[in-house]
Amino acid sequence: MSTATSSASTQQACSTGSCGNAAAYRTRSKPAWCSSCIDEILREGGLAADEPFIGPKEWRLTTCLDCGVQAHYRFEYTLDKNAVGEKTCRACYWTEWAKLARQMSGNELPSRIYSREEIIAHLDRNGYDFIRTMVDVNDGNDPIIARCRACNRISAERMGDIGWGCPCSRNVRSASPTSSEAAKAPARNIRSENPASPKKPKALLAESDDAARDWWDHDRNDEKTFRTVTLRATRLCHWICPECQLSFTAKVLDMTAGRHSCPDCEAARKAAWEKEYERWKTTPVAQVPELAAAWADEADPTTVMVAGDWRLRRFRCPAGHHPRISPLTFLQSGCPSCRGAVTRASQKNWLADILPEIACQWHPTRNGKLTPHDVVWDSKRAAWWLADCCGYEWQESPRSRDKYDRLRCPKCKTILGSLTWQDPGLAAEWSPTNPISAWDVRPHASTPFVPEWVCATNPVHVWRSSLSGRSNGAECPECRETGKSKVELAHHAAAEERSTGARSGVVLRDKAFTTRRAWSADISVQIGDRLLIVEYDGEYWHSAPAKVVTDLRKTTDLLEAGHLVVRLREDDLPPLGIDHPHYNEVRVYSTAPNPGRAMDEIAEWLDGLESVER
Repeated sequence: MSTATSSASTQQACSTGSCGNAAAYRTRSKPAWCSSCIDEILREGGLAADEPFIGPKEWRLTTCLDCGVQAHYRFEYTLDKNAVGEKTCRACYWTEWAKLARQMSGNELPSRIYSREEIIAHLDRNGYDFIRTMVDVNDGNDPIIARCRACNRISAERMGDIGWGCPCSRNVRSASPTSSEAAKAPARNIRSENPASPKKPKALLAESDDAARDWWDHDRNDEKTFRTVTLRATRLCHWICPECQLSFTAKVLDMTAGRHSCPDCEAARKAAWEKEYERWKTTPVAQVPELAAAWADEADPTTVMVAGDWRLRRFRCPAGHHPRISPLTFLQSGCPSCRGAVTRASQKNWLADILPEIACQWHPTRNGKLTPHDVVWDSKRAAWWLADCCGYEWQESPRSRDKYDRLRCPKCKTILGSLTWQDPGLAAEWSPTNPISAWDVRPHASTPFVPEWVCATNPVHVWRSSLSGRSNGAECPECRETGKSKVELAHHAAAEERSTGARSGVVLRDKAFTTRRAWSADISVQIGDRLLIVEYDGEYWHSAPAKVVTDLRKTTDLLEAGHLVVRLREDDLPPLGIDHPHYNEVRVYSTAPNPGRAMDEIAEWLDGLESVER
């Protein structure tokens, strides 16, 4: 079966019942439509497409059929608005919203009018270019049509919304890769998480020291369950109370983290507490030494009962705090201020511990006696910072620095959590020819270009690879030895003896390639103005029919790109049957490898080729 036929047979059909066309995209569980039906859905939402359809989550330039405003919208957004009977155009929406807001306020004349110069300046500060306004007199509620300088997306925004900046420039903290939307700028749109409370990995009950393990019923639960169940599992399991030996069932998460309790024992404790509570309701504060010593309320302690009264009373703790609290709570829990101090001291959520990258920019002289070890990571207190890149000084709170854009330097616009900070060794191999620096991109960002890298061991080795691939451990394709057979490396060594420019594992990219965007060459040597590619085809790996097809297509692509290609075919591998003046095959044997002889045969072929072309 041909590739085209195979692809057509697996194409998803359009979800419109009367349409027999193939869908313009594929999904696993959601509907999908063809290009004609997608345009019809857009018209239902009041839009006309100005660009070809790329995908349901990609921004597409459209024109509103009512107001004529051009703006970018996702197809998924139009689907959501159509479902609730609302037009997609935000210019129309915010214009009507502004009129309604003025009517409800009863003010026909706005209290604040923004001039054109003020609007343009506000846009400029937040990374937008001005296009037009919808009204001549803008009070901040009417929409402004603007274009983001980073991602070129056109949108209808209010003055307040513009102040947040374009979502593409936000650098929300996360360890996860960025979305495709953020790839259109220095990708930064990602899920946020609290650095002081990082997500804990799944822990198995069998490998933990949780007290619930002593309650586990090994007779009624199988061994597999005990070895695989996690501490937060919702699975019902069997338990045995160590005190009364009661056997009962409960969810694992209801028994772990100190929550384990026996139904019978819990009922007995509850009955005992109710009895004790009734006693406290008839016991005056004056009869309890702990309460009497800390009593600081105006009421007579002989007339105030420990429990049963909803009114709060004033106490004085040994530390000098004066909390207003119920007597029973103070008796059981003590001073809330002291408890809070203990909790804060135990958590140690200081800026220096939680956000070291921000802490390293703490101004050494302008913050008085305060240091990053004295300020909590999300403090709202303004502090002075010093940019290590350009010496810029500014004042901002730690909480603000760790929100939204999360800039390392407001002047240079470098970001926090960048590749340079997270992995300086890898950042050192970031090529200066890339459109942005390693300070402006995160380790797992999706970029609109394939980054170029320069090997730190040998600067001659230059190749392109995705950020995620390199951050996940991909090394220089020429320096690495993993994935290369010993015989392949031996032939490369033989090639180096005859030509010092011989390289191993170079990644090649060319517009002439039709099968793949890039191919990896086993051995490559520059011969004049041409590149010689030598591929070693071991019989074990290259005998399968699918591998033969790959070898044919790879060779065809390399020849179309103008390269010279030699394939070292091992043992009984049949010839590929390629008839091209710049292609040659050399027979090699696995039981008696002779890299020197193979290189000599290649040299003879090159000499003959050169004499023919003269």
